[in-house]
Amino acid sequence: MRFGALGSTRLFLDFGVVGLPFVKRYLLLILIPALLLFVACSTRSAETDEPFSEGTHSSAYSGSDGDTPGNATATVAQSPGDDEKAASDGNRGGTPQAGGSNGGTNGVLAGQQNSQEEPVLVLETQPSLNPANTSETSPLNSTGTQDTASPAAAPDDEPVILTISGDGVPRETTWTLSMLQSMQDGYREYIYSTTNNWPVFSHAAARGISLTWLLNASGASNNWMSIKLTASDGYYAIITLDQLLDIRYAYAEHSSGGSGGASMVEPILAWEWGDVGAARPENLRFFIGQSGPMEVNTSAFVQDLCIIEVLTSYPGAWAAPEASVAADGDEVEFGTELHFMHDNMDSIRIYYTLDGSEPDFTSHVYNRSTSFFQPQLITPIFLAENVTIKAFAAGLGKDQSPVVTFDYTVGEPQ
Repeated sequence: MRFGALGSTRLFLDFGVVGLPFVKRYLLLILIPALLLFVACSTRSAETDEPFSEGTHSSAYSGSDGDTPGNATATVAQSPGDDEKAASDGNRGGTPQAGGSNGGTNGVLAGQQNSQEEPVLVLETQPSLNPANTSETSPLNSTGTQDTASPAAAPDDEPVILTISGDGVPRETTWTLSMLQSMQDGYREYIYSTTNNWPVFSHAAARGISLTWLLNASGASNNWMSIKLTASDGYYAIITLDQLLDIRYAYAEHSSGGSGGASMVEPILAWEWGDVGAARPENLRFFIGQSGPMEVNTSAFVQDLCIIEVLTSYPGAWAAPEASVAADGDEVEFGTELHFMHDNMDSIRIYYTLDGSEPDFTSHVYNRSTSFFQPQLITPIFLAENVTIKAFAAGLGKDQSPVVTFDYTVGEPQ
């Protein structure tokens, strides 16, 4: 027969195949080698191909909703589904993120960004976020400036990205990216702790040039009082001289209100920034540290920064907070609720003590959120015993208010 030559293959078809019509056996002879070839190719592919892996860079941060330092606690106080609200803090309230806008959500943490793009900046974090910065005194002098060399000349075709002007500098100066990057003595890189008005607590990595270094290179005078930082879309933030010169920190444990793991950071103009372990080249953005773990600093993180005005006019100080219960010496009822009042409550934080000591930026915070985000976090003080309350108001843009004192004599419970 025409297919008689196939009879020798029956040695391989004794497992239930013998006795089938020879046409079926012929089809099996074709399918079995093909199947064996497919299995062999698949095995070879599995042995030689590198597995797809995300987040291959080194970082002490991981997680999806919050930021958890390797040796510190930093849990984001945020409910599921609240990303959009938490991101909104005016126009600029979100935590900086690579490729983001002036607002935005917490961004992509280390180990979660697209693995096809290698991170440009990787900064390790330990209990102290910036362990190299151990000095307890400000590196800035009384004028907020430092000596520095002149920047390198920019190529003729390089675009200007920053203009520095105002009555606090002798003339307007313009800057390209290569000019900023050429000033190596002014180079800084830090991990910043960030808090917005929700509040969401996070961290951001940034590298760029010290702002005070740059102001000195621009010829800033000794009598300037504030700077105005303006973005390409018109958004702006004002920083006072004192706020620029004050020692500011990054906190490893600020989400719990703690000031542990603090390290000093300077204000910088960053050309690379983003989440820890995922900073990439971006348009200029201003970064500034915190005076205390609850201080809102993200509203000053002006992105697409293009103009800095150095001003000799004083922006003033915030008004002191007022109390809803008169401290006139009269006895107040046990359990009376005391509320603080302020005309700019959503622009400031009120810090207070209950033991008569002087409050600072690590003291109790009356308004942990704003009236339009989480008003339930603005809680009253219950007067249950004789107490001396001291308080002040503070926020970026103006100097902090004077400390005010409220003494209360409280009656016996009924």
